[in-house]
Amino acid sequence: MTRTIAEILFGNGEISDSALFESLFAPATLYSVFEDKHATSTSKGIDRINGFQFFSRAEAEFVTTSKKCIAGTYYFAPYLEVLKAKGRNKLPRLIGIPTIRDRVILAQLNRFLAAVFPECIPRNIASTYVRSISEDLQGRNPDDTWVCCTDIKTFYDSIERDRLITVLEKKIHSNAALRLIRHALLTPTVPKNTKRNRHADYKTATGVPQGLAISNILAAIYMQPIDEAMKQLDVNYYRYVDDVIMYGDHDSVKRAKESLTGRLKRRGLSLHATNSGKTQVAQLSRPFGYLGYFFEGTAVTVREATIERFLQSIAAKFSDFTHNKKHRLDKHKYLTEERLADIFLLELNERITGAISGQKRYGWIAYFSQITDLSLLHKIDHTIRGLFSRLPEFDFRPPADLKTLRRSYWEMRHNSNGGYVRNYDAITTREEKLAFLEQRGRLDPDETLTDEQIDDKYARYVRYILSTMHADEGAVYG
Repeated sequence: MTRTIAEILFGNGEISDSALFESLFAPATLYSVFEDKHATSTSKGIDRINGFQFFSRAEAEFVTTSKKCIAGTYYFAPYLEVLKAKGRNKLPRLIGIPTIRDRVILAQLNRFLAAVFPECIPRNIASTYVRSISEDLQGRNPDDTWVCCTDIKTFYDSIERDRLITVLEKKIHSNAALRLIRHALLTPTVPKNTKRNRHADYKTATGVPQGLAISNILAAIYMQPIDEAMKQLDVNYYRYVDDVIMYGDHDSVKRAKESLTGRLKRRGLSLHATNSGKTQVAQLSRPFGYLGYFFEGTAVTVREATIERFLQSIAAKFSDFTHNKKHRLDKHKYLTEERLADIFLLELNERITGAISGQKRYGWIAYFSQITDLSLLHKIDHTIRGLFSRLPEFDFRPPADLKTLRRSYWEMRHNSNGGYVRNYDAITTREEKLAFLEQRGRLDPDETLTDEQIDDKYARYVRYILSTMHADEGAVYG
């Protein structure tokens, strides 16, 4: 009988990582993970199959998959390439989308790595670092404190795989686990519609593919020796993915930067040059940016370019409402102009407040919850209100029930479950999902749907809403 993860991790006596691996990749465990986390996924990998489509054959598939993983003969399908824009004059970030089956395998591989390397689990979100840095800098002398802000060039793409595997081998003794990790690293990320005989053209010699469940923890494992060494120096050191900040007295910061440069070089990594615009070494009295935030004296605010991008995304929503109204009315006969206006306001409000899903906060204001410059929120709210001067549907003025960033900021910090911010975790029954879809105009009230179709439509819509919020977060830095 296969032991559960809890029995292995918390049972009596020492257990091997091989036993842990076999338990994590048992057929019943794989199917349970799929059913809990991926069965309703609308995302598709290179095979163009989503969670709903994979469901009918999942149980049988995971029996075969389990045998191959434990035997060390499982191979991942190529990851589907998705390019994420990073802003003008910047190369896009290349993200790999695994198939549904591979996503389950990678999720379990992530759990395995987390159990073997618990000290490397990325535990903090960006705003946690910002809060710690902000609080610490408040009492420091701005003339005697020097700050170095920098980032690692092409971080994920430059990680040396052989060195990473060597690090993993020091604690992982399961050959099956090591082979599966190696296969995940070697699998290419290919553009859509790439012919099978061209897949090998996209293989790379170095790097950890981005977008996988194991990407962050593998990068953290690779960087752990550097992070531990840097924390022993006479500076305050923080690293969030590829963004680094160090501060202390002038000489200590200078030595720390030289030390970091050398340690990274030995691992095939490097910092951006000081004159590149991405590395700044200066006194605390000078403004500096980190993770999209902007520190100026005791004030913590947001970069102008980041504010502009957010307002552009809001303005685009107004433009879409105006120019696509007729098309939507023609396509969805059950909608009226009044209903479209209601739906527009509902979606705009949610874009302003952000949302909660899977106990995670999404949205621009959720990311920037550590700012102290609250006048900025008033200015953005004023700009958004002004956009209604274009809309006759709202009598050219903002409606009374338009939500605001300034209240969203307070609610996110102090009352996130109070109802002002949408909590998708509170929508659990099919009746609630159906009512929500009807409110958002996503289905004809006279249409009859099966339970599975309701779940599918709801999952697709929530994914769309959260992806737009994530796009606002993703434009923040990087």
